[in-house]
Amino acid sequence: MNLNLIIDQLRQHCPSFGGRVAGAAEYKGLTETANLPTPSAYVIYMDDEVQGEGSLNETRQMLVEGFAVIVCVSNVPDERGQSAVNLAHHTMRAELWAALLGYQPDKTIYNGVFYQGSNLLPAKDRARLWMRFDFAAEMQIGPEDGWQAVDLAALPHFDGMNVKVDDIDPAADPNIKYPGPDGRIEHEFNIPKSGNLPT
Repeated sequence: MNLNLIIDQLRQHCPSFGGRVAGAAEYKGLTETANLPTPSAYVIYMDDEVQGEGSLNETRQMLVEGFAVIVCVSNVPDERGQSAVNLAHHTMRAELWAALLGYQPDKTIYNGVFYQGSNLLPAKDRARLWMRFDFAAEMQIGPEDGWQAVDLAALPHFDGMNVKVDDIDPAADPNIKYPGPDGRIEHEFNIPKSGNLPT
């Protein structure tokens, strides 16, 4: 998933962040390197998960791609963290839902984003409170995404075909133990390049 699309969506539709939304590789170390004023948010990639095993003759599976929005709010006014938790868990969560639930990062690929829960994260200092909100979106992996599409693309073009049928007549001669085609063409038809069979 292109997380830049998620970041742009949050910048445009979460007014509390004032555009202070960025990407990050992981939460570990973010508490020390994050330099955006609070409140701010950081979007990180999470694991993806495949549902179903596909079929025997083609690749077709549902892929759930996860991402997290890590929200950072100031904890200075209340050392106990109650105000910060309320701000992050209620105000910020409501804005995240309004911006992301049902949002399709790419309408040709993904179903709408859905929510997967949240949790409070450990922090290095009491000045900031960190909370992670998990989201995901589904897409379908199809034959066009894998080797099958490459393999089929390498085949020569179908330019039509001519079909001649020599019927087997088991009643032609009772003395012949294994009757078969006699070399006479009883039926003949053409299949044009369009692939439509004759009527």
